[in-house]
Amino acid sequence: MAKRTKSRRQKGRHDGTAAGLSKLKRLGLFRIADARGVGVSQPTLSRWVAAGKVLRVAPGLYCHPDFKIDPAELDFAVVGALFGPESAIGGMTALFHYRLVEQVPSQIWVMVPKTTRSANPLYRLVRTQTVPTVGVEDHGLYRITNLERTLVEALRYSSKIGLRTALRATRTALAERRTTLEKIMRQARALGLARVVERHWEALVPEGRAA
Repeated sequence: MAKRTKSRRQKGRHDGTAAGLSKLKRLGLFRIADARGVGVSQPTLSRWVAAGKVLRVAPGLYCHPDFKIDPAELDFAVVGALFGPESAIGGMTALFHYRLVEQVPSQIWVMVPKTTRSANPLYRLVRTQTVPTVGVEDHGLYRITNLERTLVEALRYSSKIGLRTALRATRTALAERRTTLEKIMRQARALGLARVVERHWEALVPEGRAA
């Protein structure tokens, strides 16, 4: 009788584990508070992480091993979860994403509101008051500045990115007919940054005409 009782308890624990993991899988990327919301306590979550049943992808951020996401997009999805809906991948990281620089940035560049802070060395925050939804592509789990906003802000933050890098990236995009000066200026005006592009107009116009 004792063996049956033990067997039932073990089965109950197994069923509870399977049900809990299934709930976590549906969450995608989640925090401890999210796990608690579906009935999984922090000690249980810690045990599952230690057992490899749950993955810790960043401090305080987790996912089920079967979470469906392109591995190339996981770092971007983590950024979206950590910094929220007003954040967007930008700067050098966006330039690399659009194949306009060759070297992989040592940090992930993230456009964030002025009040956002982070001591995490994996991220380079670019704090801005520019509207977070203008010129931003929403990919669900993360957001990234579109090609034109990326180029405008490369020029805007040329002191951080390097003016030569910003100009070369813009000229490359124009020469490869991936955008036009008109589209770049339209985006700059929408962001209130027309003067940023105008300041470098003479350096860009010849390549724009050639495109």
